[in-house]
Amino acid sequence: MKRNEFTLKLKKFVDAPHVLGNKNEGWDCLNILDEFYRSIGKDFPEEYRGINKDNYIEKWRSGKGKDIYREFLLSLGSSVHPNYSIEGDLFVFDGAEAAFPGIYLGRGHLLMTFDKGVKVVPLKSIRKLYHLVDVRRLL
Repeated sequence: MKRNEFTLKLKKFVDAPHVLGNKNEGWDCLNILDEFYRSIGKDFPEEYRGINKDNYIEKWRSGKGKDIYREFLLSLGSSVHPNYSIEGDLFVFDGAEAAFPGIYLGRGHLLMTFDKGVKVVPLKSIRKLYHLVDVRRLL
């Protein structure tokens, strides 16, 4: 995919609000991945260990989905060394409460969802704050 096509696919996410489970109003850590990867023609699972787009918010709020979400992120695609990451690779970090993803934009930046919305952030800054678990390339 050409860089300008890639940029256009991501543009609708940048600075959008963070909203759990309603992509008509904003994005969360799962629905942004689903929307982005499907928009670039990548397979994205409908279900993982009983969690799907209809029940993931309920599972997340109950605390039952956090470990499964980490497993799910690490099941996507194949592992890639961070030095060989390319645009569109999925970075998986361990946070204080759960694992969380970032979509690599190239040039040392990630697209990530935070409580304050979807932001482009420097990879260098995030790696100072959170432990990088893996980089995944969806095939």
